[in-house]
Amino acid sequence: MDVRQALTDAGRLVLPVECAGCGRWDLVLCARCVRLLSRPPVRCEQRAPLLGGAGTSPLPTWSVGQYRGSLRAIVLAWKTGRRQDIAPEVLTAAEQAATTWAHDPDLRSLLTDHDSVLVVPVPSGWRRRVARRLVVADLADAVARGLAAGRHEGEVLVADVLRRRGGSAHQAGIGARARIANRRGTVRARARLPTGTAVVLVDDVVTTGASLAASADAAEAAGGRTVAAFTLASTAGPTGAAGRLAS
Repeated sequence: MDVRQALTDAGRLVLPVECAGCGRWDLVLCARCVRLLSRPPVRCEQRAPLLGGAGTSPLPTWSVGQYRGSLRAIVLAWKTGRRQDIAPEVLTAAEQAATTWAHDPDLRSLLTDHDSVLVVPVPSGWRRRVARRLVVADLADAVARGLAAGRHEGEVLVADVLRRRGGSAHQAGIGARARIANRRGTVRARARLPTGTAVVLVDDVVTTGASLAASADAAEAAGGRTVAAFTLASTAGPTGAAGRLAS
């Protein structure tokens, strides 16, 4: 047994570990909760009304599951940094989900005419950047690895090129109109993208879709073509309708 493992085991005697999702004793993440993160992603844009403007089709968006119960607990523990020990498991499971996603017929049809795919994380706020808690950027890396493993053709690259300016109010707990105002015009690309490059956005949770919509606009303004988005979790829409997202 190496020193690191010995210290970890000793630490557990003082501070016992429990599953971040369901609380099961002495496990960072139990097998059931890992399966929640690695399920095949399904379409969820019907649950995020701001992803499509008037007269336009919503951005095709996939999610691994609903933002509730154990999945919600896992995502919150991971993104807040409260349980940094679960990051490897979360990212490995997300990579597995993205590998399966690469075979989704809808996604494949969106990528058919593109030799390369650019995976772009939705931008984090400045506080997260200063603290180097760039969980969405880490998630984008995992998704790109999964897409590359499952796509079998073309190049898959990652580019953390989007930055948020203004829109400092937190999105949690505010209504749809406030979310639009809070994110409108606040996302910019740091560099031009190759014209027509297929862009796949990545975020941890989609609610109304305001952050994804603003990021899609920024990628388009920089020369890319936003074709799809991947998220770990999706909340219920304003009416509580399930859309196409499975429980």
